[in-house]
Amino acid sequence: MKKEIEPKEARRRFPAFPVTAVTVGENIIAIGLIHAFSFTPPMLGIGVHPKRYSYGLLKEVGDFGVNIPTKELVDKVDGCGDISGRDVNKFEKFGLTPMKPKIIKSVLIQEFPVNIECKIVKELSFGGSHDWFIGEVVAAHEEEDYDRERALSYWNQEYRMMGELVLKR
Repeated sequence: MKKEIEPKEARRRFPAFPVTAVTVGENIIAIGLIHAFSFTPPMLGIGVHPKRYSYGLLKEVGDFGVNIPTKELVDKVDGCGDISGRDVNKFEKFGLTPMKPKIIKSVLIQEFPVNIECKIVKELSFGGSHDWFIGEVVAAHEEEDYDRERALSYWNQEYRMMGELVLKR
């Protein structure tokens, strides 16, 4: 038998969300609300609250970089989510190196093992807490020895790494 739960609690039943540091212009925003919206062409969507500093930058710049961290970078990502780029240069504050992108205008983060360049192709607002910016992946970069099991996820206020293989297709 299943019990009823509050609709607002349904989101807490999802598995962990990937953790990313999204760059917009020369700003960094920690994003846990990210999803693949298409495989062909590849498109990623990020959910951003309209009150965030990066929200206006996304509309102004028209692109973003998705930078995937590892556990060694967790403090830097967490810190980027705690302060506004309106007040602080997060690259300087957290000792991160801006990396020149191949196609987009927004810089990437050198220390992160995976960097994905996205051009915004659609903005969606559903009247909820976050609006979605859908970006087509136009370039991507990764360290040669990158192991995706080192990627971080976030759930219930905890950062985690991938674990046990359950099924291989």
